[in-house]
Amino acid sequence: MSQFVKNLGETLLKEGDHVRFRNERRQFSQFLELITTMLPEALGNDRTLKEPFKSLTFLVAIGQRPVTSLLILNALLDAEKQPLKGKEIGAKIAQTLKISPTLTTQGGNYEDRIGVFLTTLVKVGILERVFSAKGQREELGFRIKKTEREPVQTFINVLQVGLLHRLRPLGINEALKTRFDRRIEHVIKSGSNEKQPFRIGKVLKSLLDPKLGADFDTAIEAVEAIEEKLKPGVTTLEIQSLLYKALRKYDQKVAENYRLNYPEILSMTLSDGSQRLVNYGLVKTLIKKEAKLKLSSSFLNRFASTVYTTISRNPSNYENETAIREYISALIFAECLRVKSRRSFVSSHLIDAASALEGCRSALESDEVDSARDLLSQFLEQICLVILVEFEYLPFKSFEDNVNLISNLLKAESIRQEFQVKFQLNELDLSRLQRIKFMAQEKDTANRKSMDRMHQNGLDIVDICERIVQGLDLQVRPEPATPVEIPQMLSNRISTGFQDLDDLLHGGIPERYAMILAAPSCDERDLLIKRFLEVGTEQDQVIFHITVDARGVETQAALHPSRFYVFICNPEADAIMESSPNVFKLKGVENLNELNIALSSAFRSLSRLPKTKKRACIGILSDVLLQHQALTTRRWLTALLPRLKSRDFTTLAVINPHMHSSQEVQAILDLFQGEIDVYRKKTEKGFRRFLRVEKLQDHQYNEEEIRLKKERIQEA
Repeated sequence: MSQFVKNLGETLLKEGDHVRFRNERRQFSQFLELITTMLPEALGNDRTLKEPFKSLTFLVAIGQRPVTSLLILNALLDAEKQPLKGKEIGAKIAQTLKISPTLTTQGGNYEDRIGVFLTTLVKVGILERVFSAKGQREELGFRIKKTEREPVQTFINVLQVGLLHRLRPLGINEALKTRFDRRIEHVIKSGSNEKQPFRIGKVLKSLLDPKLGADFDTAIEAVEAIEEKLKPGVTTLEIQSLLYKALRKYDQKVAENYRLNYPEILSMTLSDGSQRLVNYGLVKTLIKKEAKLKLSSSFLNRFASTVYTTISRNPSNYENETAIREYISALIFAECLRVKSRRSFVSSHLIDAASALEGCRSALESDEVDSARDLLSQFLEQICLVILVEFEYLPFKSFEDNVNLISNLLKAESIRQEFQVKFQLNELDLSRLQRIKFMAQEKDTANRKSMDRMHQNGLDIVDICERIVQGLDLQVRPEPATPVEIPQMLSNRISTGFQDLDDLLHGGIPERYAMILAAPSCDERDLLIKRFLEVGTEQDQVIFHITVDARGVETQAALHPSRFYVFICNPEADAIMESSPNVFKLKGVENLNELNIALSSAFRSLSRLPKTKKRACIGILSDVLLQHQALTTRRWLTALLPRLKSRDFTTLAVINPHMHSSQEVQAILDLFQGEIDVYRKKTEKGFRRFLRVEKLQDHQYNEEEIRLKKERIQEA
């Protein structure tokens, strides 16, 4: 054995220092540079390593631990033609280095460092197995092939010249040091803001980690690619992010492995054009920004975990703030209710809650306990939405989740104190609100006596909510003293027949738009529908009116048989209207295919008419929703609305939100481009009805509410 290798082994593998023996590793780059500079005959015409130098270099530096591998090769060279078994090689190494044989012949060191290495060298054609005389087939051991002895000896001789020196972080690291380490003395350790020395060798080491699968050339290219972007004060996360982006240009697989090992390196472009590293803090900030109202801490954490996991698994799909916020918005819509206008949301649901509570009282007076329970359930559902939004929290679609959230908020002492100060609530008020959870648990089994108590508690809760609304109105949301000036009316609009509503819509409903009117059963709603149909006939437009009760439009249908089409979904249709080519009588809303066929027939008849504006009124949404539930209703509307739009119809659909759960209503509202809400609101003169435009996608509109008066709607 050469004195060089013996001295090297004695230095690193001393008795009692077996931990270093097991963990000794060096970088492939150091060996590669040594071989290419000191062994020219190892290079082929294409400037790549020839065999067996390539296999030896790779196996010594990466496949096995370097010093152990050199000791094995030296033992085989010293034995010349005599074959050696793995255990014999281990014993020779231990004897030469004067260390315990247990370090080389037993346990993991023998299996991993000698046996596996020998087998691998046989596979690449450097060693051969030697067996005994014919017939016995006893394995005698391993030996270097005759043709490979000289290259192996040359390989080891080259390493003797400079290996001991090269085992330190020099070589390519030293060459690059003048370009990096001396220019950037310190970097900032992300998470602690502490300064730590910058070493380009440490960066290269991370890239040459076997877990990544990066070769030497890729590592160097990635480092050189980020050189200009490295500046004093750069953070470790910023360096990792730059390396990840550089690796993506050279080797996608290595880049993906790097991202999985350093998941915090992801970066994104914010809306202002700046770059930020993606972490949980940034994700939570974007969630809060998109949600607008608060989320419970547990839900926010769960939400952030979901978003961050999705981003880290699909980084190329979420490289900017817009893409991430679109994904967050979709998640919010899946679990929470969208609150476009906090004020109108609270007013609408508070009115619904009060109406349900009033119905509960009437049912109890008539001893209709089952009906009272149903109405109390509606009250609780609506009042939970009011309380959460008043407290500035985003409500869930699930009633049970809302109840639990309110209960958890009121249990936290710090939040209770915040509510007391901000909303001027006392302990009694908070205790009454906390009764909501008990009411939700007991509502389905409550008797007449307990229902009376719940009704009284409900009145107290409504009173508390009204006080909060009034307080917020005085503090941060005063009513405008004068109406907001309406911009110039637009020409590409369809008049609703109600001037005040047209003003809010800047001239009317945009052409070929799908609008929904959410309104309870009342005279004002019926007048709005009537005016929508009347102004269409006055302007000689084609009208489709889909309804369960066509009373009031008989005259228009008779006077305009080629333009006014009525679709009556009622088993008593014959008693409602006389038969006519423009009147389609259906048995009800049970068979939607029957209605679709009738609409197709009417569409065909329109081809004979000159081109004109068209409007459709769908007045059967609540009936369809009660009959078919949300899923089928959504599917039907998803097919119907595009059909109407493709034939130039401007659509107004009508739904009574008090007939359905808020989840079902939201499932329908989401399909329409525009939304108009009619609701009751308490004023100094009692409850009055108001109207407000809630949304108008891609178009400007006035967000103010207006008081509904019958005489104003009836004005032509």
